[in-house]
Amino acid sequence: MMKKSKINFTLYTLIAFLFLGNLSISYAQNKSVSYSEREQAQYNYSYSLGVQAVVYGWAPVMMDVAKVLQTSVDQPMNNGQAPINEFGPITRLWDYRDRSYTTPNNDTFYLQGWCDLEEQPIVIFVPEIKNRYWIMQIVDMYTESVVDLCNATIGEEGGYFVLAKKGYTGDLPENVPVYYSSTRYIWLAGRLGVENEKDLKIARDLQKQFRMMPLNQYPNGGVQPEPKNIEGAPKVEFPAGLDWFKRLDQVLAENPMPEDVELVDSFKHIGIGEGSIDGLNEVQKEALKAAFNDGFQIILDAAKNSNTAVNGWNWEFNAGIYGTDYLSRAAINMNSIGLNSPERAMYPKRYVDDQGIQLNGENTYEITLPAHIPVRTEVGGFWSVTMYDAKDRFMVENEIDRYKIGSMTEGLKRNDDGSVTIIISNKKPKNKKMRANWLPAPADDFMLQFRLYEPEEVIYKGEYELPQLYKIEK
Repeated sequence: MMKKSKINFTLYTLIAFLFLGNLSISYAQNKSVSYSEREQAQYNYSYSLGVQAVVYGWAPVMMDVAKVLQTSVDQPMNNGQAPINEFGPITRLWDYRDRSYTTPNNDTFYLQGWCDLEEQPIVIFVPEIKNRYWIMQIVDMYTESVVDLCNATIGEEGGYFVLAKKGYTGDLPENVPVYYSSTRYIWLAGRLGVENEKDLKIARDLQKQFRMMPLNQYPNGGVQPEPKNIEGAPKVEFPAGLDWFKRLDQVLAENPMPEDVELVDSFKHIGIGEGSIDGLNEVQKEALKAAFNDGFQIILDAAKNSNTAVNGWNWEFNAGIYGTDYLSRAAINMNSIGLNSPERAMYPKRYVDDQGIQLNGENTYEITLPAHIPVRTEVGGFWSVTMYDAKDRFMVENEIDRYKIGSMTEGLKRNDDGSVTIIISNKKPKNKKMRANWLPAPADDFMLQFRLYEPEEVIYKGEYELPQLYKIEK
């Protein structure tokens, strides 16, 4: 298997890459040939640079793979794919059928798009949106935040917004806010909250009103066409080994970061920046193959340990602005590509009960959430907790079609103090109140992910604790 240059996996999915987890020993320790002293020095230096390149380049390569996949169509699709500089709407709430990327939400409609800012800026039109959660999260190719357009940052009135590459000197519309990206390509990851089944049409009508247009089509361009219906999730081939380094070479050439020039220039020794990876000698190539495997292991370890655990819930507080913390950037994106900045949303997750034992649907669990969870409802904020299979981190089919419970779930039974006790199990509870608050689990291992949309400062400053989850007797 290691001889293959590419690995098929579902977009953004870590699990299909886990076979690499058994390959933590570098090639140098397994090789059957002997190197001369000079060859070993060559190997060691190339290997060292290769590991640094994997850590530095993991996020931008993931972004490039996503960009190519999502824009490799000739018209917008209702699964979020669309040509470059066009929106791709996802026209229903995702559930167990949707496996394009791990841990999708069941709370919002998605509206995605990729922009190329090289020739001219792109203009976004946002409709007026009141009393509803929404965000147009915009990140560059290194997953650094460009801007989050939402009620909390721009208000409810909507309007036009210009997205330009840094250094653009052409004319721009007067009195229109401008936001600059460090990279040529940017990703727009939009979400629009949906309250209930009755609200679906209203939310879809709002989703249609967003527009994306090149500057030369401002202000009337970008009307969304009706998307083509398509079945199934798109698949992608993620590069591995030497092919991964070739992909990195391409991505860095298209999206250079001047502030990282000293580090990136050092990669020229391994052919990156000069398009000469194929011209490396065999010793260097073997070093890069080992560096890819071991670099992956380093990132995987950081991804498993990059969070802050409180009462069994794991929190991440530094998404969206990484600076030179390249390992954190790689690890967070390995978990969830393009994770929202903490001010806009927090995503604590857990795999274990109060005793540190893996959650499993054969058991019954409960968690009592307080009457008030500090999210900013005045700008559409809300909370939810969603069920996922622990193995692949996708939603789980169940008999009542309930994939999450949250502040907008209808029919929950509250305790006398306003708190709500959620029951989690594979088997339906016999008690009527418990059934009303039941979050169905698979028969085997599962994980939970909380979502806190528009959290108050006490949450994103790390001063708030979610309650413990307890295993209870059946």
